[in-house]
Amino acid sequence: MFKRLHNSAVVWSWIFNGIRLISGLVLLPLIVHALSTADLGMYYVLLSLVALAPIIDFGFGPTMGRFVSYAVGGAETLHAHGPPTPGKSETPNYELLWQLLHTTRTLYRYVALGTLVVMGIWGTYLVELRIGETSSVLITHLAWAVTLASTVFDIYWNWWTTYLTGLNEVRAAARISVLAMSVKLVLAAALLLSGAGLLSIPIATLFSSALQRGLARRLCLARLQGHPPPAAVEVSKYFRILWPNAWRLGVQFVSGYLTVNANTAICLAAFGLVANARYGLSVQLMAIATGMANVWFSTKLPMIGQCQARHDYAELRRILWPRVWLQTITFLLLASMVVLLGPALLKGFGSHKQMLSRSWLVVLMLYTFLEMQFSIWGTLMATGNRLTYLWPTVATNIFSLILSLALVHFTPLGLGALVLGPLLAGAVFNYWYWPPFAARGIGTTLFRFLFLGPSPHRPSAAAASKP
Repeated sequence: MFKRLHNSAVVWSWIFNGIRLISGLVLLPLIVHALSTADLGMYYVLLSLVALAPIIDFGFGPTMGRFVSYAVGGAETLHAHGPPTPGKSETPNYELLWQLLHTTRTLYRYVALGTLVVMGIWGTYLVELRIGETSSVLITHLAWAVTLASTVFDIYWNWWTTYLTGLNEVRAAARISVLAMSVKLVLAAALLLSGAGLLSIPIATLFSSALQRGLARRLCLARLQGHPPPAAVEVSKYFRILWPNAWRLGVQFVSGYLTVNANTAICLAAFGLVANARYGLSVQLMAIATGMANVWFSTKLPMIGQCQARHDYAELRRILWPRVWLQTITFLLLASMVVLLGPALLKGFGSHKQMLSRSWLVVLMLYTFLEMQFSIWGTLMATGNRLTYLWPTVATNIFSLILSLALVHFTPLGLGALVLGPLLAGAVFNYWYWPPFAARGIGTTLFRFLFLGPSPHRPSAAAASKP
């Protein structure tokens, strides 16, 4: 049993999520204790700037990871839209893997340079607005410089881990992430205790990113060893293939990011800091339940991509069916614990913090559950290299923001308006249309797939054509 758990990508992904949670629980009290009030405010300014990093990536990482899984599945030719052309063999296409590696490395050099310029200008402006109120102008300048450097290098280095995951080395990538996060936690805590102040988190982040990059790069190159790179590297060709779906995914990320932050801004402006703490804590706990449940599905994404590359939908359904149910059951159990035990545990700990009322927590649980289901089927469509749902999703996010504003200003719902608005917006179209649509794309119906199970495994088209 121990050996099986040790070799499980799901378990290692759970450990990584657990360390992230522990990191917050350990570091937050240390940060509050070590920093003055003004320095703490500057810390949150730096944190908000770091949160821009996934947006700056603009969808290139997930798109590249999907294409790598196609190449591992033996894809012969990639397309800007739709699944790739299957190869004559199901063995990895190493020439294509090398082309994607060189393209990604070149691409992220430009992304990192753009991050340095854009984030450097905007971040410097924000930091300089209130830098005179901090305990040390010099330390704050150094902290911002290291934060900028760590963010730029994290963007430039992190693609190695995504590439490794695309090679179906999910467990290895999770183990590296666990090690890097553990090192970051220990180093940040030591620096905070030694009096490094605002410099603590940026230095720890930079060091852990370098460690993660080094280990991931070594494993990626070891996997490609014995298969020399092609003589000619066609970076521009593969960038043109990556770009059409990458920018669409980036638009979706930006709209979702802005919607979440807009709801926080609405809550802060309309109800104040105390109410924002109740709303934020409730949303964060549901997000943790979602993150823990999502591991069941996300660890199989490389294999699902390989099935898409071979057009092997019978095998895809076989892989997907238990994962959908495991993710659903895990979320329902964890979210139910949040609803039933969360308020009581906060009170039992003697904390003055509160969550939403239990009735609104149930509504938030329903909203989070439907969003998770939409995410499963939307991600499945994306593995087929089509983002058909993009503009309806962007429209839904905009409508969600408008509806939340209207409910806050014209109804007595209070914080519940920020829960009900997104739920109603998603229920208009996304929640009921896309799951059946995606199920038809893999040769089944939603009801048949969920309640009758996957159809018996059939050999892939590539395998069936072999003599």
